Amino acid sequence: MKKFILIIALLAVPFITLAQKTKISGTVRDATTGETIPGVNVVYAEGKGTVTDISGTFTFTVDKGDYTISVSYVGYMTQTKKVSANENNTTVDFALSTVTLSEVEVVADIAKTRETPVAFTTVLPAKLQEELGSQDLPMVLNSTPGVYATQQGGGDGDSRINIRGFSQRNVAVMIDGIPVNDMENSWVYWSNWFGLDAVTRNVQVQRGLGASKLAIPSVGGTMNIVTSGINSQRLLSAKQEVGSDGYLRSTLAYNSGKLKHGWGVTFAGSYKYTDGNVDEAWSKGWFYYLKVDKIIGKHIISISGLGAPQQHGQRPYKKPIATTSLEYARSLGVDSFPQKYYGLGERYNQAWGYLERYTLNDDKTKTRADVEKLNGYVNYFHKPMITLRDFWQVNEKLYISNIAYTSLGFGGGTSPKNTVAENNLDARGQVNWQSYYDGNLGPFSINPTYSKTEHIASQYIKSSVNNHVWYGLLSTINWKISKTFDFAGGIDLRSYRGSHFEQIRDLLGGDYVIENVGLTQGDNNSDSKTMHRVGDKTNYYYDGIVRWGGGFVQAEMKAGNWSAFLNVSGSYSGFKKIDYFAKKVIKEGDSLLKVGYSDTIQYNGKTFTRETPGLKYQESDWKWIPSYTIKGGVNYNLTESMNIFANLGYLTKARDFRYIYERNSINLIKNIRSEVVEAAELGYSVNMRKFAANLNGYYTIWKNKAVNPITTLVEGDNVTGEIPGIDARHMGVELDVLVKPLNWLEVQGLASLGDWIWTSVVKGVELYDSYQKLRGTMDFNAKGIHVDDAAQTQYAGSIRVTPAKGFYLKGQFTYFSRYYSAFAAESLNGSPETLDANGNQKDSWMIPAYYLVDAHAGYSFKVNKIRYAVRVSVLNLLDKLYISDAANNDTYNIPAFNDFDAKSASVFFGIGRRYTASFEVNF
Repeated sequence: MKKFILIIALLAVPFITLAQKTKISGTVRDATTGETIPGVNVVYAEGKGTVTDISGTFTFTVDKGDYTISVSYVGYMTQTKKVSANENNTTVDFALSTVTLSEVEVVADIAKTRETPVAFTTVLPAKLQEELGSQDLPMVLNSTPGVYATQQGGGDGDSRINIRGFSQRNVAVMIDGIPVNDMENSWVYWSNWFGLDAVTRNVQVQRGLGASKLAIPSVGGTMNIVTSGINSQRLLSAKQEVGSDGYLRSTLAYNSGKLKHGWGVTFAGSYKYTDGNVDEAWSKGWFYYLKVDKIIGKHIISISGLGAPQQHGQRPYKKPIATTSLEYARSLGVDSFPQKYYGLGERYNQAWGYLERYTLNDDKTKTRADVEKLNGYVNYFHKPMITLRDFWQVNEKLYISNIAYTSLGFGGGTSPKNTVAENNLDARGQVNWQSYYDGNLGPFSINPTYSKTEHIASQYIKSSVNNHVWYGLLSTINWKISKTFDFAGGIDLRSYRGSHFEQIRDLLGGDYVIENVGLTQGDNNSDSKTMHRVGDKTNYYYDGIVRWGGGFVQAEMKAGNWSAFLNVSGSYSGFKKIDYFAKKVIKEGDSLLKVGYSDTIQYNGKTFTRETPGLKYQESDWKWIPSYTIKGGVNYNLTESMNIFANLGYLTKARDFRYIYERNSINLIKNIRSEVVEAAELGYSVNMRKFAANLNGYYTIWKNKAVNPITTLVEGDNVTGEIPGIDARHMGVELDVLVKPLNWLEVQGLASLGDWIWTSVVKGVELYDSYQKLRGTMDFNAKGIHVDDAAQTQYAGSIRVTPAKGFYLKGQFTYFSRYYSAFAAESLNGSPETLDANGNQKDSWMIPAYYLVDAHAGYSFKVNKIRYAVRVSVLNLLDKLYISDAANNDTYNIPAFNDFDAKSASVFFGIGRRYTASFEVNF
């Protein structure tokens, strides 16, 4: 019996010992960028520990008890944490700070948790890899509070993003701290940057005025895309993606990390093609990126170049709801369908049609050709950007960064010269290109005045070309005055010249066109009988020149639980316009004479013609507008896991180029006023091991927002009025929560509730006719009307589970409501059609609320130090039919209504269910 008990006891020893063991695991990240760090030493006892793997994670098994874990890595400050390992599994994460400031901190204005007093969200590469799929980059940010992003017409790269109700014209987008918003209209064309995810270190979105040092117009927020470089981990990655609608993308990326002798290389190349999510919205493009870093003493010198030459078909205009779905329109109360085409489905694109480009022989017979699909709306562009950087660590306290860059843009977008009327659509609702082609080759296309053999085109495809040359210099200095105070200052210089003209691209069987030359269109300096052919410039041709000089100073304080910053910046913007198609000018005495191609002017006994020496193109004087920003914030860490912050800001903003000059003229718009923004924000954050949350409220007043001129009729004549600007108030509250109750379970949620309204009443807007004669005045009243074109209510949530090592499943839910369709607030002039039955101003039509469900899954594993990853994403899993964009009382609606309801709106429906699958190999 004793022997039996002894045997049982001996057998039980391993199980008792095993029961006393537990696992400690965690992740080590860069405190600034959030990027995981491989190869970090993790020590829990003398001579005992491990190193983080390629994903920056570690795991080791210990006896239950209390431990002090120390993590260390070259270039980072050592960090220790005490852990009580009394559970089955214990998780402890680390965020390491660099020994000295990194280039990212100095240049890219990256906000830090529990230190920078602004609301921000940092998106790491893992999220991009799991969720991006075949979407444009902004679409991933719909799980960020206050963000509304859509793919608009569904064209590849045609996405847009709103933050807190402000369009991306008022969201500063930067790549490694370099601004990329268009210098004339502030728009961001995402098709120019489609491959950046391959080299992205992180994407940080700062909402509101943010903490950016530059004098940039970040009314809604800033979005900074930070790319990899010498401070990143070594990685060679090959990735192949396939998806719905013929989506195909191949990517190769390499980052050397820090090599011997201080060199570093980052490279990426990508090619993609897709048939498109809507009919004939095909896309094909390349992406290239090369960055070479070299450490020379206390300098990091780098040169980089990137670009994405591409072309893609577009769906240009919103259409009435019934055009897509008759049933959906009826459910919204639309009871009449005057348009000819309806129920054509979500993929319907009115921009394309079939065409046979046959040849007409001398005997009038035809030589047949293959039938092609022709989309009249194609975007094509290439915007390479080259950057030279010098990051100089003078000593432990002084850092200087200098960045010189150039951006060159080539391309434009095509469209039919003349509007395609409904009776020029075929039975399928597509453009009847064949009828235009036949007409251009028909007997009536011969005009003996110009040619007895060649054919004049009555309809053709033009290209609106927008080329530019942009140079810039960013110089920044950071000085650590003491352990408590930092000082930063710098300059931002830019010179931009955009060249804009209309060009003949496809004459659809014709040989030439004759341009109608007038005061506001056509080349007044050439013969009106000139036969224009493919490649010729027509209609308009001008250069827009923008010069920018900016500077900033910023003081930062960090003492104990307190941190704060104060930023003062200013800029001086100059605008100039040169019109090559307006009549040339010459100064004679105190008079400026305008001389066109056919003009003969007698003045002061002299004769002036197109041959007169000294004639010059019309160009405006320089218009210079100063702007400045004052903003600051304070953060206080209540405990090791909780903090509160507040910030205030006041800025003035010069109008965009398009609001400086009258249309088709070098004349300045009257009463140009700078836009003014006043903002305040409060925030509270809690960051614990298994729970994190951020709650913040904002209040923003926007004054003198530039708008387009009012155009109306007075006694049957077209008249125009310039509105000095309108005001709006944006306020709201945002909450995002992360809960990780178990190591294999992560739950996220967010809520964003906005209250954005126009607050303007403007009286006595003067109306002028084409002869600049005052024809009357008009009032408008938008007070209390909701700001349009973005959802004011947003809810989202996601669940991510990792049931086995390397395997994840993620489900996402997004809900948007209170989207008021786009409209011109300045058009609310109190006329009967704009008022309701009680005499109150009507609000814009609100689209139905909608929700989307996305699903993602992936598995990664290592074989002989090579990591493989397979990922699958299904977007709009439930194939939800929904409206994502709408315009109220749209003039493109056929026929146009003015009833502020679903019948009067034109819309883009969202994209239906689609999938993307990828296979990736990391060496």
